[in-house]
Amino acid sequence: MMEDDEMIYTAIFQNSKGVLTRGRYTGSPDRHQAWQHAAQMGEPSGDCLVAMVPGDHPLYTYENICDRDANIELKSHDVYEVGVGDNVFQMT
Repeated sequence: MMEDDEMIYTAIFQNSKGVLTRGRYTGSPDRHQAWQHAAQMGEPSGDCLVAMVPGDHPLYTYENICDRDANIELKSHDVYEVGVGDNVFQMT
């Protein structure tokens, strides 16, 4: 049973190869404290905390949902390069 001063989170991590994973985490209701503690969960393996969601949730990614052969064109781009070409908006 959880204490009144604890909350369940889903922490989403990314490793150095770009692979996303999730971890269930019980921490402080204060989101700043919870973020710091969840980030420490990934440090031993070198994973970076990229998101944290209140509650216990599954994580669905391209790799575990899509048929790689049937939908290969869906992953043939870098989401940070979408729109590269003549009409690119660049922040300066």
